[in-house]
Amino acid sequence: MTAILGISAFYHDAAAALIVDGRIIAAAQEERFTRNKHDAGFPGQAIDYCLREAGLSAEQLDYVGFYDKPLLKFERLLETYLAYAPAGFKSFLRAMPLWLHQKLHLPREIAKGLHGRYRKKYVFTQHHVSHAASAFYPSPYDEAAILTLDGVGEWATCSFGVGQGNRIELSSELHFPHSLGLLYSAFTDFVGFNVNGDEYKLMGLAPYGEPKYVDLILDNLLDLKPDGSFRLDMSYFNYCQGLTMTTRKFEGLFGRPPRRGGQPITRSDMDIAASIQRVTEEIMLRQARHVQAQTGMKQLCLAGGVALNCVGNGRLLREGPFEAIWVQPAAGDAGGALGVAQYIWYQLLDNPRRAEAGDSQRGSLLGPQYGDRQIAGFLRSVAAIYQRVDDDEALCGQVAAALEQGQVVGWYQGRMEFGPRALGSRSILGDARDPAMQETINRKVKFREGFRPFAPSVLAEHAHEYFALEPGQASPYMLLTAPVREDKRLELPPKPQDPAGTAELQRQRSVIPAVTHVDYSARVQTVDPRRHGLLRRLLERFNAQTGCPVLVNTSFNLGWDPIVCTPQDAYRMFMACDIDLLAMGHYVLRKTEQPATVTAVHAGTTDEVFEDKLASPCVAGGTAALMRRGDRLICAETGHAFAVTDQIPQLFWPHEQYGDPRDRTEIVKAFYEQTPFPNYDDQDSVRALIEKARAGRYARRLDETIPYNAEVLEIGCGTGQLTNFLGSSCRRVIGTDMCLNSLRLGEAFRREQGLTRVRFVQMNLFRPALRPAKFDVVLCNGVLHHTSDPYRGLMALVPLLKPGGHLVLGLYNRYGRLATDLRRHLLRRLPGSAGWIDPILRRGGASAAKRQAWFADQYLHPHESKHTCGEVLRWFEQTGLEFVRGIPALRPDDDGLAGESLFEPQPRGTALERLVVQASQTIAPGQAEGGFFTMIGRKPS
Repeated sequence: MTAILGISAFYHDAAAALIVDGRIIAAAQEERFTRNKHDAGFPGQAIDYCLREAGLSAEQLDYVGFYDKPLLKFERLLETYLAYAPAGFKSFLRAMPLWLHQKLHLPREIAKGLHGRYRKKYVFTQHHVSHAASAFYPSPYDEAAILTLDGVGEWATCSFGVGQGNRIELSSELHFPHSLGLLYSAFTDFVGFNVNGDEYKLMGLAPYGEPKYVDLILDNLLDLKPDGSFRLDMSYFNYCQGLTMTTRKFEGLFGRPPRRGGQPITRSDMDIAASIQRVTEEIMLRQARHVQAQTGMKQLCLAGGVALNCVGNGRLLREGPFEAIWVQPAAGDAGGALGVAQYIWYQLLDNPRRAEAGDSQRGSLLGPQYGDRQIAGFLRSVAAIYQRVDDDEALCGQVAAALEQGQVVGWYQGRMEFGPRALGSRSILGDARDPAMQETINRKVKFREGFRPFAPSVLAEHAHEYFALEPGQASPYMLLTAPVREDKRLELPPKPQDPAGTAELQRQRSVIPAVTHVDYSARVQTVDPRRHGLLRRLLERFNAQTGCPVLVNTSFNLGWDPIVCTPQDAYRMFMACDIDLLAMGHYVLRKTEQPATVTAVHAGTTDEVFEDKLASPCVAGGTAALMRRGDRLICAETGHAFAVTDQIPQLFWPHEQYGDPRDRTEIVKAFYEQTPFPNYDDQDSVRALIEKARAGRYARRLDETIPYNAEVLEIGCGTGQLTNFLGSSCRRVIGTDMCLNSLRLGEAFRREQGLTRVRFVQMNLFRPALRPAKFDVVLCNGVLHHTSDPYRGLMALVPLLKPGGHLVLGLYNRYGRLATDLRRHLLRRLPGSAGWIDPILRRGGASAAKRQAWFADQYLHPHESKHTCGEVLRWFEQTGLEFVRGIPALRPDDDGLAGESLFEPQPRGTALERLVVQASQTIAPGQAEGGFFTMIGRKPS
């Protein structure tokens, strides 16, 4: 037995692959385990999985291969920096430490990653050799031409050659900095998407535009030759020496600056995308013709990141000189791990190779799988509501029926896919006939840009009936686009008045509108019995029920996460979005059966979020009921009537006598009515709101901590951004504030985005309009320090918690606020100096409204108090709360955000440790946020 481990790492999409006696046993990307999208770190967890799958230990490996040659890559970096010096000094300083400490010492790093148990040889192949090996060796061809296209390896950016039998030979290369991959990435960056991750978005945007800049690109940016080789004019590009992709000259050529993330997509963005896509296809076609002329081969194998451009691949197949092409499903850097392992087995060890019909990639289903016992154990651990369906046919019948009813299905079955595409094991499925399905999945499930198309999964024998494919032509890996057949197209309805152009996708173009792009193209996956198992049986059942052999198939992940790996990942996503049904192994979960589910509220029906929670504030303690009469709520004991404005119950009731000078509430209330903070001026979708929240570690950890199906209350929610964020997942969340203007902003966003599990209430926290013991979590961040009596406010909140519930309390710290107090005194003496005194205002980037609101909140607020950790610990003891943790922690060198959950207890620290932590806040980076600290307590069960 010969066991070979292949590794790719330290650039993007780190991965591991294991072959035993030439057979692919396992392969996986590290991101799937770490949940860090495009994780570039050492793939330790992926390696551990591969070894477990094979039943081997590191000592039993015979060879370990790495997918490129780091010394050659380092040579290229040094030569490039020297050529551009001193221009690239900042980039040089950023790159060198990682190279000197890690990348130049890969045998040491790999040995460490294998826990010192592997003591045999390491093999380093050139980057494009790894790509070529991954393209040819698993392919179904005994001989074929090979073309590799990516950003850059060591020096090569493109190479071609021939594979025959068990050997590959690359004969020609294009060298850095002249790179099709980097050219495409430069345009990806220019239209506001992320390099090395979002190039597929640029490809998806292209059909909305007109390729009006093709000549401009070809005349200025590159000198393209008939054989597909080219030279870039590097005066337009900055990636050699800088930290950006393009220069000001590039901007001048297109007459505009780069689009930044979050800004609206314009017609210009679409036209630029269409133009570079057309140029890319032209280069690919010229190169393919040259390769065929040079090699004389009838088949072509493709790999490298550019080979994931399925539109270009489709044109190669339809218009190129080759009879057939095969693209490595993990064509990017992840596939290099498989390539180096196979190169060692076939080329270096000279083992015979026999091409398999179809291919030897095994459907690219090479990742981990979890059996019913593991799935059931997890579902029980989170008290999920589910049904077991023992029979495969019955399972497929239930899922097919749900799909026919327009439901969105999470499909989690068998081994996970290797590569970027969901191929029917970790997929989200929908009815391709449903005209609303594309918008539904984009907006309410994936939370992603509305222009993005979806791929069809189609029964292989029916593919040619719906798409311009030859009968029997396979596309099992979703790497080719093909036009929808003319006889499946529909007459277009009138064109919408949309200046951006993205509403084009809403016009029904075919009998399968959910998978038909605006140019009638579709990224096809053909589904066959050999590779696709249960997905095949589901499609057969759906076809039998509906007469349609096509389903929407998109990856089972939220836009910012990798594809799900474990049952926990799948369940979290199911609960975090509006997937209707989750089929996980033989277990079925329905969203309507989850406790936090809310049906639409109609006149005369009960509001399930407010049900049994609202109480009249006229009577302390939440014991007085409220009765609805028309558009008012009436106190059952006093008869007092409360208005409901914009669906917000106005239940504010003073806790002192009207006009009492001790009551600061009305003063603070008036302040926030004039200055709602923060607002939604740059959040026009749930995705934008989620991305903003996830950008901060605290909100992200809070979301990961608060259980699904929980009842959550946010006190002092302001405009409700955190309330709406938490309510976008399967939780019932009520946000309260005394400022009606702020609540109106939150409520308008809630209604516009269809967040059915969220509600808002105007109330005074000292007189809660809520019944006791109704909430699993109560959040009160940045509120009590603006009241006249914070401790009394805390006493009013604790009864709202259920036994075992958690209170999250955020306050100004006495020490951490010293710098803000100093700035406040300076501002009084130096009017107009806020722009350089305050770190938030100095940083810039925020809108004028937000800058004004921040300044008012920090420096013009009519009332604030400051507190210490010890003081809040005494409050907890006096109100019967158990201390859980502080953020930052009550011990030095701990931010309090680590661990599985924020509700996982941590030590309360000694008095000296707490003093050190608080004293450090006067100079800590967190001071930029105004000296804020958080304490979490738990109400005993």
